[in-house]
Amino acid sequence: MSGFLSSVYSVFTSERAHIVDDKAEALREPFKQWPNDAGFNASVEQREPTELAVKGWLPPSVAGTLYRTGPGHYKVEDTVNGTYKASHWFDGFTQIHRFQLIPDLKGSCTVLYNSRRQIDPLLEHVRKTGRLNCVSFAQKRDPCTSLFQKIKCTFEPRRNTDPYLANIGVTVSTNPAGLRPQPRATPQSLDPDGPRTLVVRTDANYFKEIDLATLEPIGVAQQQQLHPDLKGPLSCAHAQYDHETGDLYNYNLDFGSVSTYRIFKSSFTTGKTEILATISEKEVPPAYIHSFFLTEDFVILAVWSSHFVSYGIKILWDRNILDSIGQFDPESKVKWLVVDRRHGKGLVATFESPAMFSFHTVNAWQEQRSETSNSVDIYCDLVQYPTLDILHRFYYENLVSTGPGVSKYAEEAERSKTSQSLVRYRLANVPLGPAKEQQPTQAQNAEIVLQVPSPSVGELPTINPSYSTRRSRFVYSVVDQGYSSFFDGIAKLDTETLEVTYWRQLRHTPGEPIFVPDNTREGEDAGFLLSVILDGDKGTSYLLCLDAKTMEETGRAECDNPVGFGFHGHHVPH
Repeated sequence: MSGFLSSVYSVFTSERAHIVDDKAEALREPFKQWPNDAGFNASVEQREPTELAVKGWLPPSVAGTLYRTGPGHYKVEDTVNGTYKASHWFDGFTQIHRFQLIPDLKGSCTVLYNSRRQIDPLLEHVRKTGRLNCVSFAQKRDPCTSLFQKIKCTFEPRRNTDPYLANIGVTVSTNPAGLRPQPRATPQSLDPDGPRTLVVRTDANYFKEIDLATLEPIGVAQQQQLHPDLKGPLSCAHAQYDHETGDLYNYNLDFGSVSTYRIFKSSFTTGKTEILATISEKEVPPAYIHSFFLTEDFVILAVWSSHFVSYGIKILWDRNILDSIGQFDPESKVKWLVVDRRHGKGLVATFESPAMFSFHTVNAWQEQRSETSNSVDIYCDLVQYPTLDILHRFYYENLVSTGPGVSKYAEEAERSKTSQSLVRYRLANVPLGPAKEQQPTQAQNAEIVLQVPSPSVGELPTINPSYSTRRSRFVYSVVDQGYSSFFDGIAKLDTETLEVTYWRQLRHTPGEPIFVPDNTREGEDAGFLLSVILDGDKGTSYLLCLDAKTMEETGRAECDNPVGFGFHGHHVPH
């Protein structure tokens, strides 16, 4: 995603700027009269905390700090060619946002807001040269680049450890395990002194540390600093956490004639990292994987049908991820790898399911088959796509309301290729407990037990975090109901009754909803949703608070400027 792999490989040859006719783009009418351009090119930053005007009620339960990360803007005026433009939403220029929600004497919250661009020196280089010298997720390249230039950049990779040049900003979390030993055995959500560090990640083996208050970049680390065997270039932006211990789980992918997946755990209390399983088989190809699953006893890595070609070498040759992923093969099955995380048993089971793709997992849990059984059934909820077309949908030209490609995916036939479903898989009869290690037998079938199509569910899904690794019922997501070129509402899906409740306001584009539990009420949906919304008519954003039970607004805090359409956020309780 944002600056995808830019911190993994930098190249010494340069790319010609992608020139756009901004005037012609601005003259186009917004798609279906739903303007959203301001949210894709929001370069204004607010380094000093400023108080926002609050309307309505922001309940004390949401008190704390909300961090948001993702691309702020994608255009840079340069002195060489006029305008440099990132092609793909995942390659926009990272900006971090901080909303402090402070309880007041009226039973509501005061809101302070600050933000900071993360790569100003890199942007200055683009302004002077009209070039961006890094591997991206999907930047459209100059077709005139010579064979010599491609060979030169392929064999001269270097890693970028300057935090001001590392365009990393997909997910954000606090107190990540593994960076250093923690002084007490308390996970981040229960730390009485609050978080001590902020980390942003991408789908690579690098991550960046940022100052909690000023949002200033501090440093860049790589997974090899956690464990010497974690030397592969790819990983998950969405690390998984044990909410009781604070331990972090992730995987590392190392390319080769037979690629190697290493699933690992970083301890919150000791800072040490251990490899839980090493999987290197021809039947498990290298793939682009953005998230995975965690249950009480297992890590489940699903290898989607998004396979890299040429053993991953094509990433360096094409200098982007998307062009290095092969054509979608409907016969290429998804491989499900179930790894024990409690008893050192490694890979304990494998499953298969028909070809598909997913960005985001939702939740997973396990259920014992009987009181005397030493095996469990694992249930995995995810947002699923029928093909890889969604990766191409996210080019800016298809998302920005005045972009030239906004109508490309409007037709029903095209929309069906990028429409998503909430799908629940069952992985049956997985061995449990510290019994003697057994090699997994032939792969079993992963069974679909629930499938709910869009627009009942959309993207950037979230649940009540208290229900992580437990059976959960309610899923919240941003949806595309066809009213705009991007997201146009927030949905609450009840997976038991299949009832859907929407929040939507005309020409107001929502961001990922963050669930904050309300300890004064009972129930899985007892809480509030925080989402950053763009008012398309005003061209400014506001922080919206919804009651997660009713999906009705309780209040909002209004900014004087647009906040870029980012990817993910993290709420730290007061």
